[in-house]
Amino acid sequence: MKEIQSVLRSISEGKIENNYFLMGNQPYFINLICKKLEEKLISKNNREFDLRLLYGKETSVSEILETVKSYPMFGEKQLVIVREAQYLNKEIKLLLPYLENPLSQTVLVICYVNKTLDSKNKIYKYVSNNSKVIECKQLYESQVYNWISSEAKKLNLNLDPKSIMLIYTNIGLDLEIIQKALEKLSFRSNSQNTIKVEDVEKYIGFSKEYNNFELQNSIGEKKFDKSIFIINQMFIKDNKNPIKSTLSLLHNFFNKLLLIHSKNFNITPKNLGIHPYFLKDYQVAARNFSLEKSIKIIHLLRETDIKSVSINENRGGKGKELKLMLDLILDIIGL
Repeated sequence: MKEIQSVLRSISEGKIENNYFLMGNQPYFINLICKKLEEKLISKNNREFDLRLLYGKETSVSEILETVKSYPMFGEKQLVIVREAQYLNKEIKLLLPYLENPLSQTVLVICYVNKTLDSKNKIYKYVSNNSKVIECKQLYESQVYNWISSEAKKLNLNLDPKSIMLIYTNIGLDLEIIQKALEKLSFRSNSQNTIKVEDVEKYIGFSKEYNNFELQNSIGEKKFDKSIFIINQMFIKDNKNPIKSTLSLLHNFFNKLLLIHSKNFNITPKNLGIHPYFLKDYQVAARNFSLEKSIKIIHLLRETDIKSVSINENRGGKGKELKLMLDLILDIIGL
């Protein structure tokens, strides 16, 4: 994350490299760097002439070389972005001589999405010696909260902690969709006021009562009836409710309880990777679920995840997924 911020800052300051190699499993950051370069290098009037987009599935290395060796038509620089470059496979090595001697008027961006070059590979070493290599990694769950808060401030949005959690628990780690949700909030809400869960529910459509966050807390409080009601409503109200995101959130929750029960662990929001507002929820859950119970629950979550994959592969439908979650909640709270 720090490396990406550093690159974006350098681009803003006009410190532009001739070659960029962007790779990793977080396309949001790859797209963000490309967008930043476009804004810095290409005027709106010259976009059709000096911005060249190529796609690894549709192009060849010879076409890429022909493009990068041409000159900008109107601006000082041309920007050549090769998206889905992972589909070029081993042909990528044919670009290496150009990377060593690039045209000064061309900025080349090679995008490897959901894939990385092996750092031990000769191609990687050659590329890294002649390009700015940036690995765009998926954020950890503990980082997403702070990222949402930071992006919201850029849009003059003041989100309260529960609003941030509501957005995160409904969307997960897809930063592009989170960004669109924040933009939607910024268009419709008064930036002078704190955005609360009611605003998120009103403008984005997420339920403030029936979501993964509320389910997690009701399980933590050992409230069986409430937990069953929430999971039923989640499946009724949201046809797309992804069981995987629910299991992932619960797995993360009980992993944090393991940390709380560790003898040498200093229980602070920072060490748990949470906002101070939510510390009490974890403390309540830790009183209800011992270390031994938390370990058993993590095993139950893994078993449920395996079963859910089987249901999806066999197209078992939402009914079987709901039953799986009901059984899980019964097993957890029954411990």
